[in-house]
Amino acid sequence: GQARQSPIQSNLMLKLIRAGYSPTLSRAILERMPQELDAGESVRWVMGVLERNIKTDTTGNTLEAEGGVFAMVGSTGVGKTTTAAKLAGLCARTHGANSVGLITLDTYRVGAHEQLRAYGKMLGVVAHLAHDRAALKDLLGLLSNKKMVLIDTTGLAPRDPRKREMMDLLDLPEVKRLLVLNASGHGDTLDEVVTSFKQKNQQQVIFSKVDEAVKIGPAIDAAVRHQLVLRGITTGQRVPEDWEVANAAKLVAMSMRSTGQSPYD
Repeated sequence: GQARQSPIQSNLMLKLIRAGYSPTLSRAILERMPQELDAGESVRWVMGVLERNIKTDTTGNTLEAEGGVFAMVGSTGVGKTTTAAKLAGLCARTHGANSVGLITLDTYRVGAHEQLRAYGKMLGVVAHLAHDRAALKDLLGLLSNKKMVLIDTTGLAPRDPRKREMMDLLDLPEVKRLLVLNASGHGDTLDEVVTSFKQKNQQQVIFSKVDEAVKIGPAIDAAVRHQLVLRGITTGQRVPEDWEVANAAKLVAMSMRSTGQSPYD
């Protein structure tokens, strides 16, 4: 009935859901769409609404220009260590290798410290290992003269009981948390991760593995609904080249590209 009554709206609803956006967000947007728009105008209107609702740092400083202490948090295997290395590389390229500090808290994963140390060696930066809160505080004191200090943490599933312990460890006034989200993840999974890692002040986020995502609609959807601030995206394995500043218009355009026939439609 609705398809006959407002075919443009129904087609757009289908397009958004096929792009990976949730029916919740799609409905909220389309309910406000002016009725008099034709098919082309309505697509542009929807894309404009999505762009305006993605919070990015395009107006402010990039992460490497802003500097400070950043902890990479998130689930296992989302690319936290590689993201930390990319940011270290960008900062080293702009301000020199002496401007960067690297710390890892990942004592669970085999070779985690070695991986960060190898990246550090490549950039001419020493990677330090902190076992507990006292060691982390000491290292932060030691590296306080650096432009940027990056903390690589253990990847933990949202329901992992050790997550609380890790978050308490990072609960220091100077530490800003960057949630690394796998852009190719399933919508419900991303939603659970965002909810589980939520903090009192505004959550800053990085989309990783954008190059692997068939649909980035679910990641954008989570960012819009949870009012996340997108600080950058990673688009491959190369350090530090595969890094981009988040551009809302580009991301929305990428998400709305049709991927052909999907067996999940």
